[in-house]
Amino acid sequence: MNWIIFGTIGAILLCFIPVLGWFLALGMVFAILYKTFGFRDTFLVGSCPACTKTLPVDPKTDVFACPVCNSVIAVGEGRLTIVKLD
Repeated sequence: MNWIIFGTIGAILLCFIPVLGWFLALGMVFAILYKTFGFRDTFLVGSCPACTKTLPVDPKTDVFACPVCNSVIAVGEGRLTIVKLD
């Protein structure tokens, strides 16, 4: 008698395997579309005020160092300025 109950439950669970695959496939399609067309981090381009080297600037950072001349640069509204370290 137990084999009928557990066999029926097992057969029902086996029927849901394709449905689980559909949900996983939809999740993968969503992830691929998001990575392809989703939000991207935008980098601005600016010149170092000290050495005039063109630098990619992350707008989320307030202060960073120039990799060429090692001067400390502050990211302002539409411009880059050198920070005086005393």
